[in-house]
Amino acid sequence: MRRAWQCWLRTEAYGLLKDEKGSAHLLLFGLLGMITAAFIWVIAFNWMMQTYGMNKTKPLLDRATHAASLDIVLEEAALGRLVWDSTKGTDDFYRYLRLNLKLNSDLTPEAGSHLREALVVHRLEFVTSPAYPYVLQRTVTVHTGTAKQTTRNVQVTIYGPSVVAIVELNQPLLGLSRSEPVVFSSVASVRFR
Repeated sequence: MRRAWQCWLRTEAYGLLKDEKGSAHLLLFGLLGMITAAFIWVIAFNWMMQTYGMNKTKPLLDRATHAASLDIVLEEAALGRLVWDSTKGTDDFYRYLRLNLKLNSDLTPEAGSHLREALVVHRLEFVTSPAYPYVLQRTVTVHTGTAKQTTRNVQVTIYGPSVVAIVELNQPLLGLSRSEPVVFSSVASVRFR
């Protein structure tokens, strides 16, 4: 029985290989499969690069925001009030942002920076609320005044008086001539715990 089965299978396989009808269809479906696989690979690669950029940039942004949150008015702190020194805090935020991300004074990347385009700081502010936790909502417009203008909503939760930074990073995309804007938010509490 087994021998008969093998003979039948060999005969059918030979018949299929000998009959070449539909081979153009097979070639077309194979090409469509390869094009689809390449398209999925490009999308996956762009997603990986965007995730890599976000994971590398976010902790460095958090450190700059934390440095800004340490600048409080000492005279007010002696009276039990937390007041952020906005001038000194803003200076420290930009200084640490430039040092951590290897940026020039105009926030364009220096040699050795993992960024490819200039960083845009949309907001740096001190936020307080009568009750905590407080959900802060802000709206940011990216690519203002261009055909690619988009509005992004940012929502963060603060648990005490905090410094909030909202930053835009443009991530270049493989296979496309445009870059994708990624909006980061960073919160650093002013209250010492």
